[in-house]
Amino acid sequence: MKVVSAEIFGLNLCPSPRWLEGQRWRPIILKLVTDEGLVGIGEAGLAYGIAHNGAVGMVKDLVEAFVIGADPLDREAIWNRMHRHSFWGGAAGPVINAGMSAVDIALWDITGKALNQPIWRLLGGKVNADLRCYASQTQFGWDDGWVPCTDPKSHGEAAARAIAQGYDAIKIDPIMLMEDGSTENPDRLKGALERPIIKRATSRLAAIRDAVGPDIDIILELHSLTSLTGAQQLAEACAEFDLFMVEEAVNYNSDRPAKTLKQRMPHVRMTGGERIFTRWQYRGFLEDGSFDMLQPDFCLVGGISEGRKICDMAHAYEVTIQGHVCGSPISTAAAKHIETTIPNFQIHEHHIISTLQDNRDICLQDPQPVNGRYTVDDTPGLGLDLNEEFVRKNSPTIIKI
Repeated sequence: MKVVSAEIFGLNLCPSPRWLEGQRWRPIILKLVTDEGLVGIGEAGLAYGIAHNGAVGMVKDLVEAFVIGADPLDREAIWNRMHRHSFWGGAAGPVINAGMSAVDIALWDITGKALNQPIWRLLGGKVNADLRCYASQTQFGWDDGWVPCTDPKSHGEAAARAIAQGYDAIKIDPIMLMEDGSTENPDRLKGALERPIIKRATSRLAAIRDAVGPDIDIILELHSLTSLTGAQQLAEACAEFDLFMVEEAVNYNSDRPAKTLKQRMPHVRMTGGERIFTRWQYRGFLEDGSFDMLQPDFCLVGGISEGRKICDMAHAYEVTIQGHVCGSPISTAAAKHIETTIPNFQIHEHHIISTLQDNRDICLQDPQPVNGRYTVDDTPGLGLDLNEEFVRKNSPTIIKI
């Protein structure tokens, strides 16, 4: 069997009529086709921020150089060639590793279909019968489209709506949005934080804790907007709310700040990883004991093949896993297939973007959590089919190979 053709879709979506001004949702989807008619789909996890066009081009380059004409079941060999023979793959970074991820996930999808097995079974079978989920990014609202919360009361109400759906954990970034709903200037969030910013965080978290009660887990999300001093200020100020984790408290271009923060605050559970790529970059963070939970994005670290290796490496350090999920249903499926098979699974991220209709329409299937839990079924491969009519209609860029 050989891969004989490919299409790359660069979507341009507006998932909600109340989407933040000027922002678009731009997933990058890869479709591979074999000479036996099997189809595999993958995703490059750069649907947000400024990297869309780079990812589209990278997927094209990788497919042309390493995938067309190859046996799709030779996943490890293809991954190694992308990593070793592309020159830039050995350095690790978001664009090239996103491209590698799209290829690898599509190859796993084909493999599952060829063997008539779900990917989770090919990864060793279920360890976790279902997956505990949390409602992610409730500062943008929940179950009401995308309506950014402003005052503490609206934050509490959004969290309460998520809990009413069966979730027993939520994640909130309480500093990125100002009191009028606009985005805070990131430059103001470095170094020692001004008192009004700390009060913004504590007043919102207090409202959330009051709204959801004492038995719900809260993850404090900082999006790497803070540096050492500010992160420590916020973690200390918010300790009274009994946080489950503090996420992306510092920048991870170097592993030193994360190690320093953990040494300063050994009793605060720290997590991160969405902007760390491949096992080689994760190694230092694990050896330093910087994280209690890792958050690899399987559409960014190098796909299912590399993602599973990272999870297994983390297990050796007694570190748990929550896949970072902020993408199309393909991103969700890739995470679910890995998370259901690993003994160090902690919790699954159900991002608000996964609840919005435009994103849900990318695939024909639309699995959503039930009472805050996810399961995976026996459908071969990823268990998804591309909604080609929708995708073609909403892709300004379509590349055929």
